[in-house]
Amino acid sequence: MMRERFTGAAYAVATFAVLLAAWEIACDYFKVPVFYIPAPSRIGATLIVGAPLYLDHLGVTLYATLASFAIAMVLGVVLGTLVSEIKFFERTLQPVLIALQAMPRIALAPIIIVWFGFGPASKIALGAFTAFFPVFVNTAQGMRATDSEQIALMRSLKASRWQIFRMIKLPNAMPYLLAGASIAIIFAMLAVIVGEFLGSNRGMGYLITTQSTQMDTAGVMATVFILSAIGVVFHYGLQFLRDRLLFWAAQGEVAGGGV
Repeated sequence: MMRERFTGAAYAVATFAVLLAAWEIACDYFKVPVFYIPAPSRIGATLIVGAPLYLDHLGVTLYATLASFAIAMVLGVVLGTLVSEIKFFERTLQPVLIALQAMPRIALAPIIIVWFGFGPASKIALGAFTAFFPVFVNTAQGMRATDSEQIALMRSLKASRWQIFRMIKLPNAMPYLLAGASIAIIFAMLAVIVGEFLGSNRGMGYLITTQSTQMDTAGVMATVFILSAIGVVFHYGLQFLRDRLLFWAAQGEVAGGGV
């Protein structure tokens, strides 16, 4: 297992290095203007020179992203459980949530900024609203996907509803939940950045907007590179957590995204 992961990582790094080399050579050979497509070496130099600035703005974006992700996880798990376990909530709450899911959530960003102001609260609210639905849908789907024979066996053993939930339904839903979480955290970060585009004086979205108005293409690419790297860390971090918590689950098991 470790050898396979090391090999996969080596292939990924090698592919990335080849792409960067080809990019560098193409920019140099075709004399591409810096303001159009900067070479990787120019982007790297921008990253090094502007490291304190990037770290300052990155901290703001990460705080809003993680806070919105935490809120989305709590609300998504609670409401997904209620909808899957209690008929009353399934009949009353689920249609409302489906209607909200159909809304263009990013398009509501200006309204959310009006409601919550230009501070971190509006970015957290937008991120939580956007990240909530993958968690909610996957939690409900995972609860409902429990093997009916396992439930029947537990009932034959006089297990309570809470015992069935804790011992059967919740473990069964965990692969779905973590699959939804890996989508939700990326959605949260994207929503926070959009919120920073529209109304903020700090954060990576604000930095991209400022760099774009100054035609600082290398700076924009450096910011995007940092955000992409953070997204990769989030993805593989949750994958690592899944492998540690759900070592008993089949390796090929994939839950629906619920987007």
